[in-house]
Amino acid sequence: MTDYATPRARRSAGAAVWRGDFHFFGGFGAGGGVAPDDVSAELWRYDGSWQLLADGGPGAARYASLCVLDDALYLFGGCGVSDGAVIFYDHLWRYDGVWREIDSGATRPPRRYAGALVSDGAKLFLFGGMAEAEYYGDMWCFEPEECGWRPVSQASTGPGRRYGFGWAADADGLYLFGGYDGSRDHADLWRFEFATLGWRQLAADGPPPRYCPAFGLPGGEPLLFGGRSKSNAKLNFSDCWIFDGAWRALDGPRPGYHAKAASASADDQLWLFGGEGPDGHVSDLWRHDPNGWTCLHGCRDDDPVLW
Repeated sequence: MTDYATPRARRSAGAAVWRGDFHFFGGFGAGGGVAPDDVSAELWRYDGSWQLLADGGPGAARYASLCVLDDALYLFGGCGVSDGAVIFYDHLWRYDGVWREIDSGATRPPRRYAGALVSDGAKLFLFGGMAEAEYYGDMWCFEPEECGWRPVSQASTGPGRRYGFGWAADADGLYLFGGYDGSRDHADLWRFEFATLGWRQLAADGPPPRYCPAFGLPGGEPLLFGGRSKSNAKLNFSDCWIFDGAWRALDGPRPGYHAKAASASADDQLWLFGGEGPDGHVSDLWRHDPNGWTCLHGCRDDDPVLW
């Protein structure tokens, strides 16, 4: 298992709330550096204290995408290293106490990381992401009963090609904010309806453009925190916004700058672990609820100073 009681600092881990508890998988920099092969295959759970559930199964990866379906965690894609070379995955895994890879057939989404993976309660949907120099804007659907993927829409509809967006889903659809398309950051808010398989834009702007924020639906309304600009490396954010028909900024105590954090929401809570901080990767854990932000534990003493 492990010789420490809390996860080490890292960025770009995938996250989901499963059985009422916050979980995250993988991430980059957990060994304390920024070497390309410093990626993790750890699966952690927080239920008042941290527990390491598994270390292995899916390949070690950053920005693997997680969601919940049929009382299990599902994982798609991510970016890892093999024989010294960076690789992107197109595999699909299921965790219900043990990791198992799903044979989803030859027709599947192209390899990628940082896609939005969500469920309508019966199927999985995957949108966007990136691999090498390719930005994706396609939507795919996975049918568990048929154990196969099928394309739903291409990049010509909806938000278009991008990655690093904030995303979360309710029972009826997917919300998506911002991201980077290879040339600029975005600040638009979109919704994809599971029933119609169609996109609609909810807002063209509001918060400043950014990528890799924390994003969720605590209480059913889109909540945005932090992130940074991909176009301007020195433009970092620690602001918090809610969308209730229009964007409005929230005041009050909150975390400092975080980007590329592991974040997920359920019920009236948004969870945030780690990511990039002002000086390097961080390991603090925060939760937002109707009373605002609460720090559940601060950073470890060995969080690295990297920049």
